[in-house]
Amino acid sequence: MASNRTLETSDKTALVEAEVYRWYNLFFPWSRGMSSQSEGAIKPLYDALADDFRVVLTDGQIMERADYWERLWGLHGKRAGSPESHITNLSITPLPGGFFLTVFDLVKDGITKKKVDSALMRLDENSPSGISWIYVHESEHERAAA
Repeated sequence: MASNRTLETSDKTALVEAEVYRWYNLFFPWSRGMSSQSEGAIKPLYDALADDFRVVLTDGQIMERADYWERLWGLHGKRAGSPESHITNLSITPLPGGFFLTVFDLVKDGITKKKVDSALMRLDENSPSGISWIYVHESEHERAAA
């Protein structure tokens, strides 16, 4: 029985990991103007946000889901020419009740600052990926010298 629970947790953790990469793989072309500026190109990101979603941006601004839609829509092409970010140090901690604490760095080649995102996510059969984002805290830090 214990091995089944482990497998289930492993499968759920893999689902969360896939969601992190799915989100970024949609956001990158959108923010660089490489995808069409249509609702269909960005709505899958918004649909993965829980109804009670909140985000704290690197500047300390706090946004709810509806405000974040406006931010997402406004970011189309705004980061054109910006180097691609790489997700590193991804850590997913399963919590009771189908929740997951997810932490990862976003680093860009040649850029000394990195973005650190922490997210509270949960299993959600109504979300396109089976996972919804509840809370995200973005921060920016200097990268350690190599």
